[in-house]
Amino acid sequence: MVTGPGPARPVVTRGGIARGLRTLGVGPGSVVLVHTSLRSFGYVAGGAQTVHLALRDALGPDGTLVVPAFTPQLCHPSTWLRRDLAPHSGVAAEMPVYDPLRTPVARTVGAVPDLVRSLPGALRSSHPHVSFAAEGPLAATVVGSHPDAWRFSAQGPLGRLWDLDATVLMLGTGWDRCTALHLAEYQVAYPGRRAGRWALPRAGADGATDWYDVPELLVWEGDFPAVGAAYEEAGGPVRAVRVGDAVCRAVPVRPLVRFAARRMLAHRDLRRGVAPPGWRDVVDADGPLPVLLADRADEERVYEERVYEETPTTRSTT
Repeated sequence: MVTGPGPARPVVTRGGIARGLRTLGVGPGSVVLVHTSLRSFGYVAGGAQTVHLALRDALGPDGTLVVPAFTPQLCHPSTWLRRDLAPHSGVAAEMPVYDPLRTPVARTVGAVPDLVRSLPGALRSSHPHVSFAAEGPLAATVVGSHPDAWRFSAQGPLGRLWDLDATVLMLGTGWDRCTALHLAEYQVAYPGRRAGRWALPRAGADGATDWYDVPELLVWEGDFPAVGAAYEEAGGPVRAVRVGDAVCRAVPVRPLVRFAARRMLAHRDLRRGVAPPGWRDVVDADGPLPVLLADRADEERVYEERVYEETPTTRSTT
């Protein structure tokens, strides 16, 4: 039996995306953290470059564009979940180290972030696994400091986006991809919150890759869709528009993170959770972390309280 072609996909252009962005409130001088799914639009004429050009059209020369530039392909082999691999002892010493100029963004993160990180004038943060890339006058402010420990906390790029009252753009992506929600995980000690030590790669003296451990929160995206849906249902600030087949949203970071923190404290319970492979020295993180936001809107001052020593420890390369 021969079947006909499926429904025709819409053809999306630079102008159409730019108009959608302006409907979302993106304008000259905006600071935006952008998550994208090219496939969700339909057919984007020109691909990732078209999306980038449309973003620049809306932002103008004074706007700052930030994208996740994550590199999970550089994680320690002890974290690998694939069951189809042969024994691979010694692989860790031959893993490449992170190079902000050359290391590609993981394919699962998207084509637009990989384009942005490679642009002349773009800057990229230093974290080996969860870097951010930025373009625009405030790029250095956003990505200039990204400590190895507590990767999604207020001391890194997400904290600078909070300071700048940035907006999250989800262009065809769901709430499960909303990286800014990780900020809320560091804010509140919900039941079952845990911290441990996570391995990062660096160049060793003998040419082999060396691994060192840093303190880190075990983050979890499993309830992000429910958090986002509850935020919208509660009337949180959000704008939405359809471009082609893609539902696009614009959400200010601050009210979203405040709402998410309250909801996680009330509804999230991970006490029965099991730490994924690769984590060491996992303990309950039921007290304040040393990396919280100082929320001026609530006139709160948050003081540092260390739950781990900050000195990195070396991990075996096997």
